[in-house]
Amino acid sequence: MVKTLILCGFIIATTGCKTRTATTEVSTPPKNYFENKEGCFLLYNLKTGSIDKVIGDENCKKSYPACSTFKVPLAVMAFDSVALRDEKVILKWDGRKDVRAESNKDHDARSWMKESIVWFSKRLTPRIGEKKLQQYLNKFKYGNKDLSAGITKAWLVSPSDPGPALKITAYEQLEFMKKLWTDSLPASQRAMALTQEITFLEKSPRGFKLSGKTGSNFFDKDQKVHLGWFIAHLEKEDKEYIIVTNFRDLIPREEKGYGGLRAKELTKEILNDVGLW
Repeated sequence: MVKTLILCGFIIATTGCKTRTATTEVSTPPKNYFENKEGCFLLYNLKTGSIDKVIGDENCKKSYPACSTFKVPLAVMAFDSVALRDEKVILKWDGRKDVRAESNKDHDARSWMKESIVWFSKRLTPRIGEKKLQQYLNKFKYGNKDLSAGITKAWLVSPSDPGPALKITAYEQLEFMKKLWTDSLPASQRAMALTQEITFLEKSPRGFKLSGKTGSNFFDKDQKVHLGWFIAHLEKEDKEYIIVTNFRDLIPREEKGYGGLRAKELTKEILNDVGLW
């Protein structure tokens, strides 16, 4: 003890003893992207073969009706089976009015995908036929592969309906999209290339090319509790990703709208925060 005191005294005399003040780092809580929602976000890096970001892992394992995200595999099926010869084939509107004005006109495959035209899908599935649709679902390993609710509506069933539906998890969506964008689905290269082409959406401020599809449904008759899907491919130079987002509202919303569009905007917010938008 004496030696220690003498040594410290010597240091004081020559250089001065410095005292260290303890500091406490205040960490910022993670951003809650899914406030008042139960949600999932997956960011898969196609270049490294790894999932770079997961939000809501348990939610990503839950099955929901595919909604309009089913248009993506349906496009592959239609092009592969030649139910659609190419993306320029026009299907005529039958004159039945829909609440969405964009549905009330003729459409080709590109506008079908962009405007998410339900009647176009319902016209395609009988052209392909139930037997062949089931074969595609089995080969693609797409969700629960269940068409028993009907070939014109199995993917459109409300998530609150206890009956059968074509359902899929976010992780299963990821597996399908990986196969599509690596040209490894059991379908023609042309069918996959055309599907990739017609799903293009926009370019981000940082120059990323975004392709994908929204999906929307409701848990309630008043359409205030939403289910939202967004499946996407993102690419720029040597960067390439698959993205899947979904959510369900935990409280009713008074604002009108569609869950898929909200899922898309939420996806862009997350991508911006990680420097990919």
